[in-house]
Amino acid sequence: MLVKGAGGTREHVPFLCPRGHRLEAGRVIVGWSPCVCPPCSGRGRGLRGHRTYLCLACRDEHVTTKCYLPHHVPSLGADFRWP
Repeated sequence: MLVKGAGGTREHVPFLCPRGHRLEAGRVIVGWSPCVCPPCSGRGRGLRGHRTYLCLACRDEHVTTKCYLPHHVPSLGADFRWP
């Protein structure tokens, strides 16, 4: 599904979490995580980050799954993977 994002750009929205639960109204928390990884670094000021989708069905099962758009790619030489 496509929705309008910041600045009128269109974003793909995931339908399913990594564990296969439907991400629908009332079952997902949509958020934002600032980041400067390579896919985000080329975006405009104020847009350097990932739209996040937290699955509430997974949370109910005591598992944390989160989808990041654009996908997170750690920088070369990074000692850790974030977000």
